[in-house]
Amino acid sequence: MTPFNSEDLTELIVTEGGKFVVLRSSEEAEDEPDYEELGRFATRDAAKEFLRSHQTD
Repeated sequence: MTPFNSEDLTELIVTEGGKFVVLRSSEEAEDEPDYEELGRFATRDAAKEFLRSHQTD
């Protein structure tokens, strides 16, 4: 697993079946992350661009 932003494990990009899968854990998750799949992409760059364009603040 690779965190998208430094040591923040809220958003991850993982490789599965030759695709790059974007995962995000809810803010309500406390001690353990509760990841939800947001999308699958052909390239890591496409996955990163997706996360950049779907930031939650």
